[in-house]
Amino acid sequence: MSRIAFLLPPLLSTQRSSWEQGIASQALLETYTQHTLPSDHGLPDLLPYLHGFVHDAIVRQADDGRLAVALNGDGTSDPGAADPTCIGETLYYLLRKFPTEVDFNRLISAVERMLDYVLKTCPRAVVEQIVNRNPSQDDLLLSHRIDALQIWSDTVYMLPPFLAAAAVYYTQHPNPQYDPPSLLRMAIQQVILAATALQSSDGEWSHIYDLTERKFQRKGFWGVGNGWVCGGIIRIFRTLVSSLLPGNEQLKDILLNTEVADRLKRCYDLLTHTLKACLHHIRPDGLFHDVLDDPSSFVETNLSQQLSYSLYRLLHLHLHTPPHIRDALHLPDVSKEQTDRWAALAGQLREAAIKKTDTLGFVRDVCGSPTFDKPGTAAEGQAWAILMEVARLDWEY
Repeated sequence: MSRIAFLLPPLLSTQRSSWEQGIASQALLETYTQHTLPSDHGLPDLLPYLHGFVHDAIVRQADDGRLAVALNGDGTSDPGAADPTCIGETLYYLLRKFPTEVDFNRLISAVERMLDYVLKTCPRAVVEQIVNRNPSQDDLLLSHRIDALQIWSDTVYMLPPFLAAAAVYYTQHPNPQYDPPSLLRMAIQQVILAATALQSSDGEWSHIYDLTERKFQRKGFWGVGNGWVCGGIIRIFRTLVSSLLPGNEQLKDILLNTEVADRLKRCYDLLTHTLKACLHHIRPDGLFHDVLDDPSSFVETNLSQQLSYSLYRLLHLHLHTPPHIRDALHLPDVSKEQTDRWAALAGQLREAAIKKTDTLGFVRDVCGSPTFDKPGTAAEGQAWAILMEVARLDWEY
């Protein structure tokens, strides 16, 4: 049995909020679309599970369009505005799997209600740092929550990849309501605006900034929040690669736009700057403190998984992606010395996380559910462990 199969039962057994439903489905999606699983992987066919995850997210879709938020009421008990978008990439994937007409109509209605919420209803505000330079609609940062105007580092994983997935889908399945170039520009710009609010000059990201009060609600460099950032930017690049490989000419044309190209380069630079800043805080055991620069905070496991995943995906992006696609994405050249270092670090981080996995497959000492302020277990910890393993297989084989 593979390590992925070992990690899967604890993930599928967890109670999940909207973002946990999303990250769990993303782990299954990246596993399902992985072509280098070992012959003894021991996994069931994951496509029915993807349908099941999406089905329940739609069952729990609120009247305002947010997916997976209706717990025991109308959805207001889950104040997430960005979190419900996390599962959106799975919906767009399933729409391309030739479902029945009934299933297609149900899926497209649900995902477009979510998209309409983001485009029209989601709270938004101008980032204070750019307020003095004649801000436009492009300068409006979408809120992580519905009950407060806040940007979280977590948002980068949830919302921009959803917009990128939507952009790619509508290049191939046109709908006059949705303009792919605008969606892609918005996806990348949301990452850049979030960095304006949250990223320090050294590269680490603070966790929460209130756009109304114009102050940090949590200024600390929460490790897992920085991991969400890295994984979110990687998701955008992977979405673009997966569409460019079959030869999506409209997407190629969009990426030739100077504005889009400049933003995409900026997004890549944010990724590598964040990775470098986080790795500055690595402990000798390959783990990190919960707050990166606070040695009094507990030692936490999940960031090691998130960064290992991001490094493996970055390696694949540079070394296993065809040159014409790397050029289309405006990726810089990197030295063999750099890629060797990334590979060594990814392996070191992975080994540290494996040592934290118990005999039942639970990854221990991640930010523990339900409060995420002490070591424990969590759906996201299990999902990131699986994502890390899949990324490693994709890179090594």
